[in-house]
Amino acid sequence: MKKFLALAIGLLIVLAAGVPDALAANWPMFQCDAQRSGSNAGARVRPPLMSTWVKGPQTSTGERRTRPVIADGIVYAGQRWTTYDLILRNINHGQLQAISMENGKPLWTASDLFVAGTPALANGLVYAGTDDGCMLALGAADGVVRWSVYVGGKPNSPAIYAHRLYVTTANGRLCALDGATGASIWSIERSKALSAPAVLDGTVVVGGSELAAFDASEGRFKWSFGGGTGSYSMPTLSTEAVYVSTPYTLHRLDRENGTVVWSRFTGDKYGALASITLEDSTIYLGTVTAIDTENGQTKWTFESENSIVGASVALANGFVFVGSSHHHNQALDHSDGRLYVLKAATGELVWEYLAGLRYGDWYGIDPSPAIAGDSVVLNLSTMQLSCFSEAQSEPLPLPVTASPGVINPYDCESGQAAIAFKLDAPATVTVNVLDSQGKTVRCLVDNTQLDAGEHEVTWYGTIDFPEMVDASLAADFGDKGVLIAPDGDYTLQVLAQTGDGQKYRGGAVVQAAADV
Repeated sequence: MKKFLALAIGLLIVLAAGVPDALAANWPMFQCDAQRSGSNAGARVRPPLMSTWVKGPQTSTGERRTRPVIADGIVYAGQRWTTYDLILRNINHGQLQAISMENGKPLWTASDLFVAGTPALANGLVYAGTDDGCMLALGAADGVVRWSVYVGGKPNSPAIYAHRLYVTTANGRLCALDGATGASIWSIERSKALSAPAVLDGTVVVGGSELAAFDASEGRFKWSFGGGTGSYSMPTLSTEAVYVSTPYTLHRLDRENGTVVWSRFTGDKYGALASITLEDSTIYLGTVTAIDTENGQTKWTFESENSIVGASVALANGFVFVGSSHHHNQALDHSDGRLYVLKAATGELVWEYLAGLRYGDWYGIDPSPAIAGDSVVLNLSTMQLSCFSEAQSEPLPLPVTASPGVINPYDCESGQAAIAFKLDAPATVTVNVLDSQGKTVRCLVDNTQLDAGEHEVTWYGTIDFPEMVDASLAADFGDKGVLIAPDGDYTLQVLAQTGDGQKYRGGAVVQAAADV
């Protein structure tokens, strides 16, 4: 247990240091990482999906939730709602809650917190901004407040990089805090509201009335773009570039000096509210256009009929995940309230989930999911937090042959059968012997990585799980308690799973018939 905890803590520390590849089991801040890529390349989730739990009221109560973050099997989200007293005065409620990703059950609740922006996670702490201009650090395991500092204005979603917390506020402050203590490292004032920050390789970049870059270690100004009269989205960073969206235009800038590499027209008047998702040589904007990072040209477009501005898609395992909520369509046509899963390379629709209209409220889907492991967590428009996990689909068939079809386990020459199968790709393989009741009576290959190609495994007519068969019909074999298989039919079953998660299963029947 101690070893597991040490490993988990070590993984979070590496993440906080700004490793560009997000850890498969975590989505620890808005857009997954400090560079705001929106991509969790290590997550293995793949369609089809199934709804595993929903957290929230059964009728619409005007609840609002922050976008979720995930670490070590726990989902964290802020929640706020309003009730009324006997004379119809508003009573506002707010809290931060930790929820089991396995079953949706609350693990702890921190009450009387009105969380602003999306929380962030690192080093066993969950960081959350509040409406009254504070940043808090709470224990991720227990929800106990470790420290609280005033940052001068309502915070945006923080970024964590190299053990520091980078925070922007609605009144134009950018500051760096020590992640362990909350102590101020540096702070600067800008003239207007700032977007949430993005950080990579020692540079922090913020949007707002202009796009501006600063040295992450000491806050020194590096460059700006836009002249302070525009409206710029939260940026997304790569090793060489900064990507930022404005009304009607998308830009790629050089990360070192802020010069324009290319600009392209998008037609989106709400472009300054958009979040850009980045993976390899493609950026994904809105809901959804895939754009080549080298030249700004469109690779493909998918129309999700989404009316939510500020949408951000999520990427994992070669798929794009995006929600749709078409609020202006009062007829609620079939485009509304869906979770779409697309192939990232082509934009091909491979799976979708329809939420529909329930409880007299629009049940569209927040188009900004969080992805960790084999699960997708996101908000429904009634602000019910929902988890979708990979459906347990049937494995694809794998051709398997066995020769000979009849063996005499007591005979050295005719007492064995060879199982043959072919793998088209490297896979983790298990080969079991099943009795006529489908119970495993011997494991021939146990969770072993095999290369692509043809393979052969031999069964010598023995079993090693005597409690699963009628032992009175079996004979001792040697001095290791191994038994000779009683007469009957046995299935030699091959189970294989390739690196992309695809499962295969096949088998062949061999009859054991003693000739004594």
